[in-house]
Amino acid sequence: MGENQHITAILDTLAEKLAVGLGDLLGCEVAVSLAAERRVTKAGFFASFQKKLVMADFDVSGSREGKMYCFNQLKDAVLLGGTLIMLPPAELEKQVRKEAFNEDEADAYGEIVNIISGELIQAFDEAALDKLHFKKNTIEVVVPGRIEAESDKPFGPGDLYQVSFGMTLDGQPLQCMEMLFPSDLLGLEPLVIEPAAPRQAAAVVEAVPTQAADRAEDPRNTVLVVTGRKEGSHDLADACIAEGFVPQVVGYQDDFQPFGPQGTAPVKAAVFTMDDTKEQGLAAIIKARAVLGEKVPLIAAGGQWTRSQVLQAVKYGVRDIVVLPSSPEDIRDKLRQHLA
Repeated sequence: MGENQHITAILDTLAEKLAVGLGDLLGCEVAVSLAAERRVTKAGFFASFQKKLVMADFDVSGSREGKMYCFNQLKDAVLLGGTLIMLPPAELEKQVRKEAFNEDEADAYGEIVNIISGELIQAFDEAALDKLHFKKNTIEVVVPGRIEAESDKPFGPGDLYQVSFGMTLDGQPLQCMEMLFPSDLLGLEPLVIEPAAPRQAAAVVEAVPTQAADRAEDPRNTVLVVTGRKEGSHDLADACIAEGFVPQVVGYQDDFQPFGPQGTAPVKAAVFTMDDTKEQGLAAIIKARAVLGEKVPLIAAGGQWTRSQVLQAVKYGVRDIVVLPSSPEDIRDKLRQHLA
């Protein structure tokens, strides 16, 4: 649950409505779920992305007035638009691969944004307390690495509420759809950020080589170890320690927000121990990617991987897979490869 239960309830309702509205428009099965909510700055939001985004901005009126923004990865915007105009599968795949957001795809994506606007209105209307009207304004492609934090492009700095929705299209996983609301638009008090206390890591890495010890002294070198069973995390945690990283063990259902780039304890990477069916682990990966951003490498460890499970994990942002059981040295090699 987010910091405001009333807001979370609205967002859950919105996810349900988006699934129905987008599914009806596209003529296929669309699944949408609320993946994460968090307070962010403009700089913190764009720092979480490396690839181009398609941004739609909305004029908001009613109980409060302002702007809000909706983002899809460029490839997903091409896929959604191309699906609406019924491109043949081979042509659609080619357009997605080329990130060809041409006039036809852009116009079709605009129709998708109109549905999003309508479902936003309905979700807030049913909440009774906040009557907000959302009107689509412009759509543009933005390059996160070129956004200046203090510029007014594509919008100015401020306290923002980021909402991440996991999505699938006929079972095909997409990257999260992101929404940004100015916090005051949702009736939230201004965010006061207190500096995090430095964390001491030397005690758990006493006997590691010098290079690893140097890493451990850096409080930014924490690795998140995410598991359904705490006892299943020992080998991964030990490998982190041996390489001079500080493991922070959490469960699938725990709150990941403190470990994001704007949290009190940002992590260098996340390693997941997967359940047998991989379903809970993949759900945790979706949630983590939404909070941690694209720049934090994700590694998944588990046994009996199917091709479909591997493709899903990679689609959700996993950079590498460790097939268990593996030797401690194999696990350490994976960590060195991605965390050096």
